[in-house]
Amino acid sequence: MRKHVAPSRRRNFTRVRAVLAGALVLGVGASMTLASWTDSEYAAGTFTASTFRLESSTATSTWKDSTSPADASLMINATSMSPGASQYAWVNIRTTAASTVGGTIALASWTSSGTLVPVLEYKAVRTTAVDTPCDAAAFSGSPVFVAGSSSAYLPAASVPGSPVALAVTPSSRELRYCFEVRIQPGASNTYQGGTGTVTWLFTGTSD
Repeated sequence: MRKHVAPSRRRNFTRVRAVLAGALVLGVGASMTLASWTDSEYAAGTFTASTFRLESSTATSTWKDSTSPADASLMINATSMSPGASQYAWVNIRTTAASTVGGTIALASWTSSGTLVPVLEYKAVRTTAVDTPCDAAAFSGSPVFVAGSSSAYLPAASVPGSPVALAVTPSSRELRYCFEVRIQPGASNTYQGGTGTVTWLFTGTSD
């Protein structure tokens, strides 16, 4: 004779199975929340600084890096200057072959010594080409003045308050500056036989 399970026992067994199944689902769900994948990617670069160097030459020198006042010399006939009579000299400035960027060049400062300095005055222009003669003609027309003007000179021991910055590049890198220097017209006879030295400093700034 088949035994019958009481309805109450059958319901309890079903409830237990449901609870266990629920616990199993909850356990699997918790494990999936805690698990994760990781991965990494790197980025690296190599950096090289640009090079910006200047060199100059005058009528008395070849191209060189003039790092001190003793390295530079404008050829001006200082032994026979008279009041109001102008003397001319040029200096070429360019970036070196090693330069990789361009920049600007400006007349920045000066140093001076000697008894004649108080009555020396000057003006300077950038010539139209690096082989343009440096003489009175370089100051005629409409040149680019970097010191003084067509009608005014500056004291030799000074530079413009607002320097004119001229562009220079590795591909077209040479500039010629022409200086006109004179003793002031009407200078006192006490300056006869006097001497003076003025050193102008050009500063280059890379782009």
